[in-house]
Amino acid sequence: MELMVITRPDFFEGEVQAIRILLEEGLEFLHIRKPDSTEEQVEKLLKQIPRKYYNRIVLHEHVDLALRYDLRGVHVNQRTKGHVPYYKWEVSTSVHSLEELKKKKGRYEYMFLSPIFDSISKTGYRSAFTADQLLEARDRLIIDRGIIALGGVTADTVSMVRMWGFGGVAVLGDVWKYWGTADFREHFRQLWRAANTPPVVLSIAGSDCSGGAGIQADIKTIAGLNAYAASVVTAITAQNTLGVQSVFPVQADAVRQQLQSVLDDLPVAAIKIGMIPNAAVAKVVAEALSAHPHLPVVCDPVMVSTSGRRLMEPNTLRVMEKRIFPRCILITPNQPEASLLLDRPVTDVESMKKAVSLLGARYGTRILLKGGHLAGDKLVDVLGGKNWADEFRHDKIASSNLHGTGCTLSSAIAAHLAAGFSTWQAVMQGEIFTWGAIRAGRDLRFGHGNGPLWHFFSLNDDLIWRKPLTLQDYKEDDIFII
Repeated sequence: MELMVITRPDFFEGEVQAIRILLEEGLEFLHIRKPDSTEEQVEKLLKQIPRKYYNRIVLHEHVDLALRYDLRGVHVNQRTKGHVPYYKWEVSTSVHSLEELKKKKGRYEYMFLSPIFDSISKTGYRSAFTADQLLEARDRLIIDRGIIALGGVTADTVSMVRMWGFGGVAVLGDVWKYWGTADFREHFRQLWRAANTPPVVLSIAGSDCSGGAGIQADIKTIAGLNAYAASVVTAITAQNTLGVQSVFPVQADAVRQQLQSVLDDLPVAAIKIGMIPNAAVAKVVAEALSAHPHLPVVCDPVMVSTSGRRLMEPNTLRVMEKRIFPRCILITPNQPEASLLLDRPVTDVESMKKAVSLLGARYGTRILLKGGHLAGDKLVDVLGGKNWADEFRHDKIASSNLHGTGCTLSSAIAAHLAAGFSTWQAVMQGEIFTWGAIRAGRDLRFGHGNGPLWHFFSLNDDLIWRKPLTLQDYKEDDIFII
């Protein structure tokens, strides 16, 4: 993602030094915005900046100076007088609504859309968009790589902006509030790293040699959502589209060393847990989680394969219930797994609601109970906890390629959590991504049985262009099975 910094509107002592620090640290886009300035004042500022940085500077006022000093570009705004002549580099502008954005697309090299979050530098200048509106704009290709998010952006929200499909962020308040402190340079470095480094999601799961499920599906999902996937392998399986033939647990000490290698070095922002083959591995994972209490954890309790093979030893479940489940922000069992956890059948929507409430109370966390095994042509997923439940109702997508669907969903949720989305929004977007992967893969023919999803679908593909933007928009002939 591009990182752009806009100057303060006033001229202040030490400004040239601050600008030089930003440019020395690698800033590629410095927007000089001085709305009440004279041409002489802006020119004086330019002359104090080393000429080698001129190809990184964009002017908002007195744009004729951009040609005179061979700057990177000009930014057109309501104060721009007359027609902006041909400019050999870049011309940008600002818009403040999605309607305005749609009208002006294609006329500029890039555009600022604001305010995305509540402004830091302007009191009372509040966010003009909801997360759902921005995600819909992304899916309709209104927001793309040429749109820059402006307004209230911080290092903590850059990953969320990346998920919304923006090509970059423009920052003002979150940079200049640190000027005059010892943290100015380091804070900019944090912003730069956030803009140039996608969030890291760690998958702790078993390997599927056929590539459709397990850690392979997790990596594809995380990468498909523009995040970085790290992995800790807990078991090696011999499996394919026809089923699981063998399971070879990885030694607990090997799992411990993998966890240490990743967590000691990479800036992990969320964890997804899949297959845990035995109690020894479960204890090692629990120890790692307790050492990182701030990380959001999603657990997909892989207990039984689709073909009916049991993938978790009985005593493993006791360790997970006591030491892993309560640590999770979300657990994503399907109906058979919920039935196993409760030792009672979970067969319809009402029993799913009760199961969510019971499991939520037992483990002190949220439960997403997947209804892919419900009879009929409707699917209901239930998200809830102790004494509450939300239903996601939609129609099913007819497909024989559903291998790895649960892995995909839980990993997509973890990726959105890593980007800063709320749990509810992460679940919603995880389901929508999984829907797209199912639909994109429904006509593929890998193997002779239950084939995989396709995680790298393009928004430009016609089949994905028809992708609904909310669960309520699913069409009657679509089938979604988890």
